[in-house]
Amino acid sequence: MTRALACLAGVSAIAACTPVTTQNSVIFAESSVIVQAPTGYCVDGPASKPSTGFAVVAPCATLGGTQAAPSTTAVATVQVGAAGSGAVAGSETALREFLETEAGAALLSSAGDSSTISEVDAQAADGRVIVHFTDSAPHSMPGLQAQEWRAFKDINGRLVTVALRGLASVPLSESTGIWLLNAVTTGVKPVVFEPDAQPTES
Repeated sequence: MTRALACLAGVSAIAACTPVTTQNSVIFAESSVIVQAPTGYCVDGPASKPSTGFAVVAPCATLGGTQAAPSTTAVATVQVGAAGSGAVAGSETALREFLETEAGAALLSSAGDSSTISEVDAQAADGRVIVHFTDSAPHSMPGLQAQEWRAFKDINGRLVTVALRGLASVPLSESTGIWLLNAVTTGVKPVVFEPDAQPTES
């Protein structure tokens, strides 16, 4: 992922990046969940860990892909929780209200510190809870903006968390961030295997 972020630093850097692994989707066999990246984006194979239900989604152009760079540049992470971890369906309002508390802010903070979180705006609808906030704590991926968009939903009885940030140098607007978050979140869904087919991890 460090390489992808370096390539995201500018158009010239993108052009200079040499090809690595690119793929439009990844299947988490254990949870029967597929992550299908939106147009212009790919799953970062080396940075993702299908065995633990984790994926990184970034512009294909930063990963050596042949697709043109998308008009909106960001990095998203997807985490599928353990079996039985689902906590959104039927409790959307409760989760939204929790995220607006001090304990919820600590959950959102990269440092686990509620004092780093501000401007929290949480919404609940259609089996999802979406929250937009600003985190002043250092992110694990340097070079990303302080504003983050995060979505929570359940798939196959598991909690799925999608987090999205743009670049600090070219930050996403509020409307663009929520649009792209929805696009990534919609692409995370149950996978239906053909009869007698054996699922494989990408």
